[in-house]
Amino acid sequence: MVFFIIWLLLIGYAVFLAPGGETDPILSNIFSGDLGAIDPLVLAVFNSLGLFPMMFLTLLLLNDRQKWPAWPFALLSFGIGAFGLLPYFAFGNRKADRRLRTPAWLVRFLSSRFWLIVFMLFWVGNALTLLQGFSLAAYQEAFFSSGLVSVMTIDWFVLWGLSVYTVYHFYPQAKRKSLAWIPILGPILVLYLNKKAATRKST
Repeated sequence: MVFFIIWLLLIGYAVFLAPGGETDPILSNIFSGDLGAIDPLVLAVFNSLGLFPMMFLTLLLLNDRQKWPAWPFALLSFGIGAFGLLPYFAFGNRKADRRLRTPAWLVRFLSSRFWLIVFMLFWVGNALTLLQGFSLAAYQEAFFSSGLVSVMTIDWFVLWGLSVYTVYHFYPQAKRKSLAWIPILGPILVLYLNKKAATRKST
């Protein structure tokens, strides 16, 4: 019920409360390729909304034995973020007496040190964006003038909370699972440090 309420609130915010206008300044800069005009923090948050779905795809497919298949919602999150994941957590994330849906070859890949390290490098690459210098004041201005920045910021925090919940839900016995609180990178670090347990759980 909590996830369903969050989903409704997120939709309500995007439809009724997010700032809007005839033209979205940030969206216009993205479409025109003028990324230099976008504050690095705005750009890093925008890029991280591509990393969150990759992380959820990894976590959910390694544990896809719940009531509803997780992969459609994980794939949907690449396009609409938490809007696509919340219905799964609200209604489909229930224990079911069934085998893992994910093919064995994909389980081996997603739990491999190769994939986990590649993901970490993606995260580092995005974090390096911030070294260009960023302004919290510029982000605040973008938040109140751009519907894209406003919605993606709320979406980012919801995805962060979902990622922490996912680690604690699927790996309650994991070592150093408090690392999951590190946005995006944390859950992957938990998998990396508990690779044997994660692989065994996924078979």
